[in-house]
Amino acid sequence: MRASGSPRSPIPRALVAVATAALALVSVAALPDAGSGAAPPAAQRPDATHTIEIHVGVAGVAYIGQPLGDLVHRFPAAQVEAFAKQADAAVVRIPDAGISCYVVGDDPKDLRVASVGFNFEETYQGVSEAGYRTSKGIGKGSTVNDLLEAYGPAEILGDRAQPPALRRHAPPEDPNAPRKYQYASPDASVKTYFVVEGARVLRVVINHLAPLDKHILKNRPKG
Repeated sequence: MRASGSPRSPIPRALVAVATAALALVSVAALPDAGSGAAPPAAQRPDATHTIEIHVGVAGVAYIGQPLGDLVHRFPAAQVEAFAKQADAAVVRIPDAGISCYVVGDDPKDLRVASVGFNFEETYQGVSEAGYRTSKGIGKGSTVNDLLEAYGPAEILGDRAQPPALRRHAPPEDPNAPRKYQYASPDASVKTYFVVEGARVLRVVINHLAPLDKHILKNRPKG
């Protein structure tokens, strides 16, 4: 993801999201079921019927703007961890479903997805690969040529951006190092990037920029 403890402790079921900055890693079973009154569904791996739309996510499953309560209701095996001891931001990992998210918000009881990633291949930060594909067919087994054919020219970023002054003196980049092939939404409020290593497309991450800047990147160094 873009921006991307203490012992386990239960959270009152009346809360839909992270209650305080003291929240670290918790079991999703300790979170409420988003007020539906229905028993949470069993954890399940995604299948080919789940399609990623860039700049959105997977509608009804994991998507930009989704309430945290709804996300954990759908994925009871998810793990929620406070981001940098903040009450207004948390990281969600759903290892068996290949999904990771940042959820943020002004109200700690109403955190919403501002960044969501889907892992196509290998294991990344404890999140396994899963069977999601984009609406244009990009997923496990896709190459960078497939990506460019499907979505057109992209802004290409190194895995770790450097200031121009440092970049001039940096050693040549490894051609097989990860690259981010990034696409902006029409209004540039959301950016989606695909991580490419060698010729393989490994994962996709969708970022809603304004809430991430406000809650995740607010303490970044100036200048």
